[in-house]
Amino acid sequence: MKTIEDPVLTTLAKADLDPALAGFLAQASAQGNPPLESLPPPVARQIYRELADALGLPAPAIGEVLETTIPGPGGSLRLRVYAPETAHGTPWPVLLYVHGGGFVIGDLDTHDKVCRTLCHHAGMLVVAVDYRLAPEHPFPAAPDDVEAALRWVLAHAASWGGDPSRIAVAGDSAGAQLALVAARRVQATAVRALGLIYPVAQHPDVASDSYRENGDGKFLTVGAIHWFTASYLGGQAEALVHPDYALLKSDGFEPLPATWVATMGHDPLRDEGHALAQRLTTAGVTVAHRHYPGAIHACIHFTAVSPIGLQVMTDMAQWLREQI
Repeated sequence: MKTIEDPVLTTLAKADLDPALAGFLAQASAQGNPPLESLPPPVARQIYRELADALGLPAPAIGEVLETTIPGPGGSLRLRVYAPETAHGTPWPVLLYVHGGGFVIGDLDTHDKVCRTLCHHAGMLVVAVDYRLAPEHPFPAAPDDVEAALRWVLAHAASWGGDPSRIAVAGDSAGAQLALVAARRVQATAVRALGLIYPVAQHPDVASDSYRENGDGKFLTVGAIHWFTASYLGGQAEALVHPDYALLKSDGFEPLPATWVATMGHDPLRDEGHALAQRLTTAGVTVAHRHYPGAIHACIHFTAVSPIGLQVMTDMAQWLREQI
């Protein structure tokens, strides 16, 4: 699968939907399942766990996996720590990984294979954070939790064999937004790299070509995006323009470290990810923008269906290795 890397492209390359992903989407449509946004959040969360487990390849072997809790702004926060298979190269660089799921679904288990894969290919200590979810915990609970996790990693990475001077932060979808917000809030020189996989960057009421082209029938729908957003913001009108949510309406990107942005050609979030890469570049951030024209949102979970998702993860892992 060819990728395109250029942060200043005015348009993104187009390609037909990957045939394997097209077959998967057709099969899912034929099943006639109810829309995600029509389900209670606990049911939607369980469906996401089952999909991630069933449609992802077995994760590669790594070393040790440990769980711990740390103090958070709303109570204890669960962390899952993934160590590489060998102690060679310790202290390891550290990656704080923030899961996606629209701020409403997703947890340590939905992204367990993702974190194991990144740990193996990047050769980094990976720390995953189980931040609070909406609608039970609306904005700003999630960014507050991820900021707390990043500050903990900076202070305590050495206790797990990590190098506190070589930190990266990454995430997918909503988690990518939270990763950027945490890095911008903390502004630590030890945070050397930021990885954003199909990031959330704008309010869904701002119509884009990618919303119109890909908003129905390509896994992530515009209906689900509106549900996620309404659940996350909880009716807080002021959040619509808050810099920790409305990234494309905000400033202050200059302190961010080198950033890798991945966009998918058949994703409703494609255009806002592209716009974010351009905004970061304009602000002086060193940006590597990888575009996957035949891919859909959430493809990192569908590695048993198509190799594109694994390529996204290995591409980011390789870039992270080069940065720190």
